[in-house]
Amino acid sequence: MNTLLVPQKMLPQAQMMFGLAVGQLRRLRRQTVLVLIISIALLASLLIPAGLYLSYRHKISQAIAATVLPGELIVTSNNMLPTAAVDEALAAAPGACALSQISGQVVVHTGAVASQSIPGYFVRSSGTCADPGAALTYGPADLVAQPAAAGPDTAAVMGISGASGAIETNAPVTAAATSVRFGDEALAREILGAPEGYSLVALSGPGARTAADRLAEAGGSVRSRADYLGELTSQQISNVSFVGVIAIIFAAVLVCGLTAALVFSLILLAMSLRPQFDILRRIGVPNREIRTVKAIQAGAILLAATIVGTALAFAADALIPANQLLLGTFTVDGVALDGWTWAGAVLAIAVAIGGAWLLGDSISGTKRAETGGAAARFALARRAVVPVCAAASIGLGIWSTVSERFGFTGLVLGYCLVLAGLFLLAAPALRVFTPFTEVGGTRGVLLPWFGLGSVGRVRTQAAVAVSCIGFTATLVAIISVFATSTDTSINRQIDANVGAQMVVEPKTGFVISSGDIAALRSAPGASGAVAVAPQNGVDISGRVSNGVAVDGPLDSGALQLTMVGGATTVSPDTAMVSASQAAKLGVGVGDSITLGTASIRVAGIYRDAPTLGDFVVSADHAAGAGFQYVLIRDSQPAAFAQVRAVAAGLPNLVLRSIDEYRVKQKADSRIIIEALTQLSGVVGVGLLLALGVVLGVLSGGRVREWSMLRRIGFSRGLVLRSVGVEATAVSIVGVAAGLGVGSAFGYAVCKYLSWAGLTDVVLDPATSAGAGAGLVAIGVLVYLLACSSALRQAR
Repeated sequence: MNTLLVPQKMLPQAQMMFGLAVGQLRRLRRQTVLVLIISIALLASLLIPAGLYLSYRHKISQAIAATVLPGELIVTSNNMLPTAAVDEALAAAPGACALSQISGQVVVHTGAVASQSIPGYFVRSSGTCADPGAALTYGPADLVAQPAAAGPDTAAVMGISGASGAIETNAPVTAAATSVRFGDEALAREILGAPEGYSLVALSGPGARTAADRLAEAGGSVRSRADYLGELTSQQISNVSFVGVIAIIFAAVLVCGLTAALVFSLILLAMSLRPQFDILRRIGVPNREIRTVKAIQAGAILLAATIVGTALAFAADALIPANQLLLGTFTVDGVALDGWTWAGAVLAIAVAIGGAWLLGDSISGTKRAETGGAAARFALARRAVVPVCAAASIGLGIWSTVSERFGFTGLVLGYCLVLAGLFLLAAPALRVFTPFTEVGGTRGVLLPWFGLGSVGRVRTQAAVAVSCIGFTATLVAIISVFATSTDTSINRQIDANVGAQMVVEPKTGFVISSGDIAALRSAPGASGAVAVAPQNGVDISGRVSNGVAVDGPLDSGALQLTMVGGATTVSPDTAMVSASQAAKLGVGVGDSITLGTASIRVAGIYRDAPTLGDFVVSADHAAGAGFQYVLIRDSQPAAFAQVRAVAAGLPNLVLRSIDEYRVKQKADSRIIIEALTQLSGVVGVGLLLALGVVLGVLSGGRVREWSMLRRIGFSRGLVLRSVGVEATAVSIVGVAAGLGVGSAFGYAVCKYLSWAGLTDVVLDPATSAGAGAGLVAIGVLVYLLACSSALRQAR
């Protein structure tokens, strides 16, 4: 009987607690809406980037899967798997079937038309279940090549070893070819430079495991095909570009900022609800039921945020078309979500909501009685803690930024610490406007500084606005510094260090050989051809250094050097070093240094040149690795056409004029700058929207202040002008602080990237001033729009 009555008694009680929870949230609807909006934004900022990552990973996995032979087990080796070992493994497992592959980069060409560097491969089929027609898919224009006698109707294929041979194909040879499948093993081995063995063996059939074990004994690594594909996918993703690093950083900053905003808004909501819960306790409501009401409120917010945030992620998936290129780098098919990712994001939101709610409840709890002296000391200590923490955060951020030991991670961490310190310092620093608080209006006339006094009265609201506007300004400043510095650096490197009119570079996977250099020098119009091989991470007398090895006359003008001392020459026994490197090593002309394990003499010291790096040595020290570019000066107007005619017979190379080379160098930087601009735009708009919502809530408490101004004679227009002055002051402070911090951080980033050739750090005052004026106008507009609802209620 009692067991039947319990649910009936509990139902009205549950309805009462649910109604009480919802009623309290409706009574504080402004703060509740703020919490909901930030919660939804935070969940979307977790789900959408994670879904884009999963989609990108899936696209990579699909592309890689088409280039891996079918089979149950994949056997690979750092060295080639011997042919004899493969044959013995198959003989030990009669039921096994194998597809054995050799591969490498090739170029297909006919006449003056050549493909890019593309994959070339041969597959040997062994066993009855192996597919003799197994072909990989590298793109829409795969060619099948068979050996042929050289003739006008045949094409040619060239491997990275320099070997070349005539072939006939199943399709016309064009520059759009994407791969070559050799139909003859002997030809494939000659072109690919693999006289013996196989780079990969795919096994299937009943004896696949036995054969794989035999190949493992021969030095092979055995994995399932799925594991092998996953490993290749992870390797490709781990080689993240600079754009990828920037995207990750922006996503992390956005999530951290929204988390902080959610914590802040939830603390405000919990503190506002605390007095109502205290009343319930005094009238005898048990703590258990009060905790249940709080749980219902937190659960309702979490449920609403989950539904809307998930819907936004699905909407983003619907809006992003297939094969969409994001940030000029990442190809995705939409927002791909799985259960674990969704559950993890929702759990993170739940933890943030629960933790912030408890923190706000504890902050607003019953305070202990204190003596007058103790209360004064506590208030003084509390007032001092915030500036001290802010100063410590800024100091740690600056130290992390300038310390070389932390690298790029230290730059990002320092940036975040400085921003956090400025946020903590914003409210105390805005006390400078307090003297204007007592100055108001006379006979209904608004004095210009009345709005400045308002900044001193509402420091919390002003601090939030300064922080959001300032953060947006830092992003604008960083992009401005990076863009102008990149452009200037590229121009100076080419103009100051390169005197050539032509640049020759190899295609992907290839290098420039001594034979290629000799052919280029034979062009009638070419003079002063200098081949360059970068030498990075070389030990020079105990210091890790970056320099170049060269082949050709250094006094020809192809490379421009300004000598500080000594001669412009290198040999197997001599080298040149930059002035800064000589100062670091404490050496001069005629002194000896160690290059790796060899001892060589310093023949000359040149003024620092970013194209050359720390040292210049002869090609003998390049260890036969080949060259990465050749600089050629012309000796007559027709030289470019003459050199191009020679280069047309070298299908592994690309010839560009110096202007085309400059455009190519800037193209990569432009992708980074565009990615920065897009990410900054998304984050900036998000911050300004969040600012509008937060200010809309905070300004609700100022209706009484503005109503009082109306009663003492101020018109609605005068009150609006007062808020406009307040908004202008806040925007100017935020923009000035943001541009200052952003410019400093942009300077630090550019100095860090000096190793990548970013040698000039340029601050463009005109661009910064224009961007600052625009941000001030936007900040004022957002501020006024956010306060408009409260202003309309002032009577």
